[in-house]
Amino acid sequence: MKNYLSAILKEINLFLFDLDGVLVHNNILTDEQIYEFINEIKNFSKELSRLGLSFGIVTARNEDQLIIALSKIENIIVISSTLEKVKAVDELLSKLSLNYKNVFYAGDEVLDLPLLSKVGLPATTYRAKREVKRSVKYVFKGSNISSILSELLVLIKNLSNSK
Repeated sequence: MKNYLSAILKEINLFLFDLDGVLVHNNILTDEQIYEFINEIKNFSKELSRLGLSFGIVTARNEDQLIIALSKIENIIVISSTLEKVKAVDELLSKLSLNYKNVFYAGDEVLDLPLLSKVGLPATTYRAKREVKRSVKYVFKGSNISSILSELLVLIKNLSNSK
């Protein structure tokens, strides 16, 4: 399984995440929680950027304080207020000259299934709906933003070190 995952991960240039249910588990965050969340995202994005990789959020969440804060972070793609995630990512991939085999996406709801079925490496959390877990190639062991992002960075860095 490790070699299988490594082979797929080698093709990935763009790491996309659903926001609610994957990285955020509260619809209403305090200012302090938003600050901590933004710092986690900034650090993760910097690491990916250093490795020549891109990071983004694709969410149905309407523009709010968190989305605005995320949009201000350098090197992060934010697509919000959309239920048509495939269409939004189609447009993004066209701009970036990438295709779906180059995309990692982590989602957790039935709404995410169409996008999960198209990407090169679909992922979810262990707290996701059963039908979502059945449709992905990777299930994160962690459940909060810190554990999920650090788990992914370990996978990516292990791949980079083995080249």
